[in-house]
Parts: sequence; structure tokens; C-alpha cells
Amino acid sequence: MLNFVGIGSAFNTKLGNTSAFIKEKDTLLLIDCGGTVFDRLLENGLLQNIKNLYILITHTHPDHIGSLGDLIFYTYFILKRKPTVLFPANTLLTSFLQCIGITDEMYNIEKEVHVALSDSNLGELNITYKAASHVEAIPAYSIILKSNSSTIYYSGDSNKIDDSIFEMLRNDSIQRLYQDTCGADYEGNYHMSLRKLSETIPPELRHKVYCMHLDSYFNEGLAREAGFNVVQLYWHC
Repeated sequence: MLNFVGIGSAFNTKLGNTSAFIKEKDTLLLIDCGGTVFDRLLENGLLQNIKNLYILITHTHPDHIGSLGDLIFYTYFILKRKPTVLFPANTLLTSFLQCIGITDEMYNIEKEVHVALSDSNLGELNITYKAASHVEAIPAYSIILKSNSSTIYYSGDSNKIDDSIFEMLRNDSIQRLYQDTCGADYEGNYHMSLRKLSETIPPELRHKVYCMHLDSYFNEGLAREAGFNVVQLYWHC
């Protein structure tokens, strides 16, 4: 269901900042817009002829909003459209955007934790934000994205999978779970290590789990041997 223009952690920039998207005709739904993302959107032609742009933000670390300003400017001035940005902590985000010169008329913002989105290309989507276990300094969220055909969970940056999410995965209320996964493994890690993910997800459910936000220590072979999937970069041919 999701494609990725970046799959790396903040410092693993060779893989690009993690950002997922769904594109249908002239509609683009994007999750997060870190520093490398705008360039990769242009490089892959993903902004050509876009009329409807929805940007879901999980939190305000630079590897998740670093090129958000570029994308809003481009959409407003070049595409002549106003993107819709979704983020529950809207005051925090609007303050940031004001600091970089983006005014209110350049975009729409949706601050609710439950959003029903109706788009002629994407169909009916229900988006639910859930508080994520990440850092204390800023709010961070995970996302449940439900369409007519399936439901996915997108962890954002999170070192824990909530019991309610695990139960939804177990009873097939969630068909795909995209999880922030790293190779680094130490006490107090703000991200989920592959070891911790393996302890959390039993073998019979791992085929539904997709590792993303990969650091330079992440071993794709070990993850696949354990039964997990690993997201791949999208390249336009």
C-alpha cells in the first residue's frame, strides 16, 4: 500500500529520510517530509500535475519536517495549489512554518486526531493519530490509516508497539505494520531495535511487519531471516 522515497534514520542519509507515500492520478498523500524528501519527490517526478496534496506529519524532528517548507512553497507557487497538512500539535507546527516564512494562506491545516478524508482518487480514508513512545521534548505520533480495502499502522519514530496495536495486528484488524527499526541496541534507545521487535512480534505475525527508518547498523539479512519484511526505496523508471 505504501511506497517510500526514503527509508533511512536521521543520520543514515544515503537511504534518505524515511517518508512514505500513496499516489493515485493527480493526488499525493505523503507521510513526513524530512530534509532529503523534497528533492527525491522532484527527482522521481512525483509532484508532476499534482492537484491534491495531503501531508501527514508524525513529529517535528528535522528528518521528518526538514523540507516541509520547500514542499509547501513549491505546491503554492509552482503548482498553484494549497496542500493540506495533518498534525495534531498544530500550534507547534504552525509556529515553525511561520519562522521560515510560510503564511497561513499557503496551506490548510488539520489538527484533529481522527480525520475522515474523502478524495476522488484515494477514495474514503480514515486517519487516526496515536501518541507514540519517542522523546519527551516534543509530541510524536503514530498513524492508523484505514481505506476501503485495508488498514495499516505507521509507527513514526517509536520504541514501543502499543498493546492495542498488537491486538489489532493479531486479529487482522491491521494488515500491515510499518515499524521504526534499528540495529543499534542500548538502554534508553528512542527507536525500536531489531532485537526488541523480535521479542515483541511472534513469528506467525512477522510477515505483516515492515521495517523502516533503518540506521547504519541495521542488518537486512537478519531481519528477513527472522521473518520480517524490509521496505525498499521507490525509483521512478
